[in-house]
Amino acid sequence: HAYSFKATEKSDVYSMGIVLMELVSGKTPTDATFGVDMDMVRWVERHTEKQGESARELIDPALKPLAPYEESAAYQMLEIALQCTKTTPQERPSSRHACVQLLHLYKNRMVDFDKMNIA
Repeated sequence: HAYSFKATEKSDVYSMGIVLMELVSGKTPTDATFGVDMDMVRWVERHTEKQGESARELIDPALKPLAPYEESAAYQMLEIALQCTKTTPQERPSSRHACVQLLHLYKNRMVDFDKMNIA
């Protein structure tokens, strides 16, 4: 949209990816954390490639503490967000596919929650 000034399904998918990143990280795309040479997408990419504390920086402290399955779901949501924010629109999933992925993540979360409440 920023280049063509035309809204498309793929530009909407990109925007959805950014919103997902905001939800998990608690940061906005203009957060001072990113500086001049970094944007939110690159920041998430770099942190998801790392393990340990660096990856944990991706999750908004206001969401913590998280159960292990919740933390896993947060990282999976960021993976979906990264698919949605691929540089070229052709690489991004359709809005339907992105929603199916999110629904699958939600349903798996519910299964994990049910398992924990059985005892």
